[in-house]
Formats: sequence, C-alpha cells, structure tokens
Amino acid sequence: MTASAGRPPITVLHLEDSSADAILVRRQLIRDLPGAQIRWVETETAYKRALANEEIHVVLSDFSMPGYDGIAALDYARANYPRIPVIMLSSTEDPKIIRAALRSGAADFLFKVELAELARVIVRASGLRDGYGHRWDRQESRAKVSELSADLLRATNFLQALHKVLETAVTLLKADKGNVLLIEEEEKQLRLATSIGFPQEFIDKYGTLSSESATACGKAYQRRERVVVEDISRDPDFVRMGYRTDNFGFVSVQSTPLRGRNGRLFAILSTHYEQAQRPSDEDLGTLDLYIQEAERVFALLESR
Repeated sequence: MTASAGRPPITVLHLEDSSADAILVRRQLIRDLPGAQIRWVETETAYKRALANEEIHVVLSDFSMPGYDGIAALDYARANYPRIPVIMLSSTEDPKIIRAALRSGAADFLFKVELAELARVIVRASGLRDGYGHRWDRQESRAKVSELSADLLRATNFLQALHKVLETAVTLLKADKGNVLLIEEEEKQLRLATSIGFPQEFIDKYGTLSSESATACGKAYQRRERVVVEDISRDPDFVRMGYRTDNFGFVSVQSTPLRGRNGRLFAILSTHYEQAQRPSDEDLGTLDLYIQEAERVFALLESR
C-alpha cells in the first residue's frame, strides 16, 4: 500500500518504549508505505519536543508505557495539536483498553499483531488531518459525529450497534427508510439484520437477497463501495429485474458497505427515499466519518 498520488510524504511520530517494537513498525512501514518518514521517540520529553519542532502528520503511540502512557500522550496531542490524529497500538486485546482510547479521541486503534493494517490506517488518519476526500475539518460535522459516536460506544452487542448506526444514517441523510443486510459469504446471500420504516410484508419478501443481485445493496457488496441510485424507475438494473417503485415503497436508495475487524466487509447499510434524490456530498461525508467511528466499535465487539 502506498500513499495516494499528489499527497506530500507522511511523517509519523512513533512513541514507543520498546526498541524491538519500534523496529518492527519501521520495517512494516518501509515496506507498505514507501516514502513515509518515521520519527521514533521513547520519552515524554522527546515526544513533546518533536510535536513542537517538527511537521508531524500522524502520531502512533503505544498504549502502555512506564511513566507516560498512551492516554496521556493522546490527551496532550488533542489539547495542543488537535489537527494531528493519534493512532493507538497495544499488545493486549482488552476491550476496556480500546474503549478508553476511542472515548479519549483516538483516530484509530490497532493491536500489535495487526501491523499489516498499519499503513492503511495511517493513510486514512492522515487524510482526516489534511482534508483529502470529504470536508473532514468542518467543525459542525466533527461535533455531530463526536456526539453520535459517544452514544454508539454504549452499545453492548452487534445488533444494538447496527441499529444505532442505521438510526443515525437515516437521520443524517434525511431518509424515509433504511436497513442493514448482513453478508453471508458461504450462502452467497445478504440477510436482513435490522430495518426502519419498512412494513412486515416488505421484510418477509425481501429479507434475503442474493449477493449477486443487481440491487443497490448487491452492487455495493460486489464493488466494495457505495452505490447511489437516484431513481430506480430509470435505473437499467432495476428496470431489467422488473421492479417498480411500488414494489419497494421508495424511489431512491444509497447503499454503503460496513467493515469490521481487519477491514472485513460484513454488512451493507442502505437508506431509502420516497422522492427521487441524491444525498448531498456534505451529508455523505459526515456519514462516512461516522461510519469510520462505528467500524471501530464493530471491531471492539468482535474482539470480545
């Protein structure tokens, strides 16, 4: 994995008291993120000096260190350098540790056995800092996502978390209906996990779909990316399947993949509209930011 074209080289400040772990991280990033600059520091003093005197794009911090732990490092960065995202690393797969880091504002969390994911996580976090893609730096969106994410962290199981995410998506995108379909790879199907606004008749008839379906959720699964259909009566795939708007009770739909631990695709979230339309880029950007937060919670629930 390499940094995206057109972006400046990423400088990573790595706070780690173990030289062996620091070497492992450096080797991984040299291989997976060519051109990245890795600045390793071992102490609180060196960490604060580097933040003050160098152009740092992402902080990577060990969670447990003698004398100065990861939460303290995170709190200092958020208070003094709020635009610099902090990624936490831990050798302990303890859900309480992950929850503490996310509640304190960590941009992401990885276990040290997951270093193969590190480059992807760093590039994503750097994008949040530098504003690539959607308008991540909009204070209103950030505040909204922070509030919603705090509520999501109180979820105690997958179904509850999925429904909270769906509720939020329907609200953010001003939708009339919504659902989440779980991906069942072996059966090659998508199965309804939770929904909002759909009658039981619809749920009984369309609660299970082929993963090869040409519906929006089927295409989102196949392409591994969001699919928006502004008017199903004018969409060639929907027309070919013989569906009419009264089959579904909606005219427009957007479908977005959800990922869990290690980036594994496990569900498709869709929002639906009774009038032909397309969600604004700003609203979709806010949803994406929220989904990033939600995916950390999904990973946390998977680790239990």
